[in-house]
Amino acid sequence: MKHWTETDFQNWLYGLRDEDRHLSECSECQGEMERLKQERNQIVAEPRVSHEFLAPQRRRIYQRVEQPRRNTLALRWVLSAAMLLLTIAGITFQQLHNTSPAISDEQLFSDLSSIEQSAEPKAIQPIHNLFEN
Repeated sequence: MKHWTETDFQNWLYGLRDEDRHLSECSECQGEMERLKQERNQIVAEPRVSHEFLAPQRRRIYQRVEQPRRNTLALRWVLSAAMLLLTIAGITFQQLHNTSPAISDEQLFSDLSSIEQSAEPKAIQPIHNLFEN
């Protein structure tokens, strides 16, 4: 019989393969199986943690639980109000600076009639400029 491969050992570890006669006869494969068993036992073993290590952590947790929480509700309202005021100020500032210059009715009608009387669309003018020498 041939030796077990790494895949065979992995399948055995996950319960997908049963031990066969080769394992009882081959000391090399038995040694690898024992090594894998010990490694698995070390991995799944519960860690040893001393009481002295855990006690300070437990005390800090209890202190945090017993301390009253800060009043974050007031802070939330203040931040919300500040953001609202900044938004209103930004909109107002934008509207004050976006005033367009007023043109007279005569100028408007003149521009409209020149657009209407032109045989060529206004979008063609940049194309004509490309071919001018």
